[in-house]
Amino acid sequence: MTRVIRTMAGQRTFLNWCAAAALICGLSACQHVSQSVQTQPTSTPAQANLGSVFEQSDEPDIVGDLIAQVEDQEITTDQELEVAAIRPAAPLPEDQGRSQLAEQALNAALGLLKTKRPEVKQPVQPFSLPEKQDTRLRIGLLLPLSGDYAGLGQDIAGGAEMALFQVNDPDVDIVFFDTAGGVQAEQAAREAVASEVDIVVGPLFTASVRKARPILAASAIPVLALSNNIESASPGNWVLGYLPEQQIDHLLGYAVSENKTRVAILASGDAFGQQVLSHAVSRLSQFGLQPLQTSLLTPAVLSDEDSLKQAIKAFSRYQKPADDDEALPPPAYDVLILAGGPDFILRTAPVLSFYDLDPSRVTYLGTDLWSRADLVSEPSLQGSIITQATLPASEGFEKQWQTVFKRPSNTLARLGFDAFALIAVTKQELSRNTDEAQQMPIDWRASLIREQGFAGFSGQFKLLPDGRNQRQYELYLLTDNQLTTLDL
Repeated sequence: MTRVIRTMAGQRTFLNWCAAAALICGLSACQHVSQSVQTQPTSTPAQANLGSVFEQSDEPDIVGDLIAQVEDQEITTDQELEVAAIRPAAPLPEDQGRSQLAEQALNAALGLLKTKRPEVKQPVQPFSLPEKQDTRLRIGLLLPLSGDYAGLGQDIAGGAEMALFQVNDPDVDIVFFDTAGGVQAEQAAREAVASEVDIVVGPLFTASVRKARPILAASAIPVLALSNNIESASPGNWVLGYLPEQQIDHLLGYAVSENKTRVAILASGDAFGQQVLSHAVSRLSQFGLQPLQTSLLTPAVLSDEDSLKQAIKAFSRYQKPADDDEALPPPAYDVLILAGGPDFILRTAPVLSFYDLDPSRVTYLGTDLWSRADLVSEPSLQGSIITQATLPASEGFEKQWQTVFKRPSNTLARLGFDAFALIAVTKQELSRNTDEAQQMPIDWRASLIREQGFAGFSGQFKLLPDGRNQRQYELYLLTDNQLTTLDL
C-alpha cells in the first residue's frame, strides 16, 4: 500500500508533516504493509541546498558538514511537499481497556454474522517499487522495524528521513527493509538486491550483518553497517558504530602517558569481552607492556554470588588488614579495564570495591557504554575515566527531532542521519564535478574514502579502506553522578 501525503503551502511545516506521517504510520498497524517501503521527496525550492555548504575553499576535500545548516535553518510555512511513504509500524503496546473493547467488538461482529452475508473484499495488492531509472540513487536501509528491537530501527529510520528532507534531492530514494532483529536479515538483503538499491545502510547487529553481507556482496552492493563490531568491516563494507577498539587505544594511550603501566583487565566471557580483552593485550604489547593480570568471568561465575566473590578476590589480590586501624596495602595495579557490557560493569564494580579495588585506589578505564544513566550514578564507579566520541553542539538537530518525535534523540538517530547524508551529499558533490552521463553508477570505494572525512551529528569521522571508521574521542571523568571533560 502506498500512501501519499500532501502538505499544502501555508498550512503545515515540514516538521508537522513528519509528525503527521508518524501518526499515520502508527494508525496503519492493522493494515497490510509490504516488507520493503519507499520514501521519496519531490523537488522543493523552499528547502536549503546542501551543495553550498561544501564549497568552502579552506576544506576542499571534506565530504560535508551539515551541522551549520541544520542548526541555522528556519523552517518556513510556505512550502509544499508531496511524499509517497510507507513504513512498517511497530505493534501497539498491550492495553487492557483496548483488549476489552476489542473483545466486545469481536462478539458484536460474531452476532452480526448470523444476520448478514459476509462481504467479499478484494485482496490487498502488494506494494511494488517503480522501475529504477539509471540517473536515480536508491538507498536501502536494512533495519529492525519489527520485533523486540523495532524502537532502535525506528530511531535510525527517523534520523535518515530527517536527512532526506534536509538534503532535498529529488533523485534520491530511501527504501526500508525489515530485518526483524536478525530473523529476516537474509530475506531483507535479497529484497534489497531485487529492488536494485545502489548502496545499503545497516544492518544494526553483527549477526544480521553476517547474514546480509554475502548476499549484498554477490551483487557488489556496498554497505554502511551501523554495527560497532570491527569484525564486520571489510573493503567496501564499512562499520559506522563507535568502535571499542579505538576507545581502548585512546584510554591506554592516556594511561601510558600518565606512567600508569600496571594494567589489569577483567572481562566478561562473551564475544564482546573477549574481543576487547584481546585488543587491549595486543595494544599494550605495542607499548612494550603486558597486563599484570587478566581474568574472564563466565556467565556461570557471574550468576553465582559466592563464585563471583571468590573470582574477584583472587583477581584483586586482596589482603585483609590485621585490624581496622591497619592501613591498606598499596593496590597491585595502576589501571583496571572492565571489558564488558553495562550489566557486567554493574555486576562486578561493587564487588571490586568491596575488595578494595575501587576507583579511589585504581584508575578505572571505560568505554562510551559507561555513559548510560545507571552507570553514571553507580557509587562504585565514581572517579572512573571513560572515553566518548567528540560530538558537535546540536541544539537545532535536537529541537527538530523532539518536535517530530516528542522524545530526546539518541546516538542511533544521529548515525541514521549521518549515514544517509554522507551518501546523498557524496552523490551531489559528484554531480557537480562529473558529466551527467558518467554519474551513475558511483564508485563508492573511491568516493567515500576522504582524507578529511565527514563532520556530522554523530561526530567527525572518516571511512578507511579496510572498512573501519576513524573517530575523534575525548576523555571524561565520572564524578558526582555526572561526566565532565577531563583536563589533561
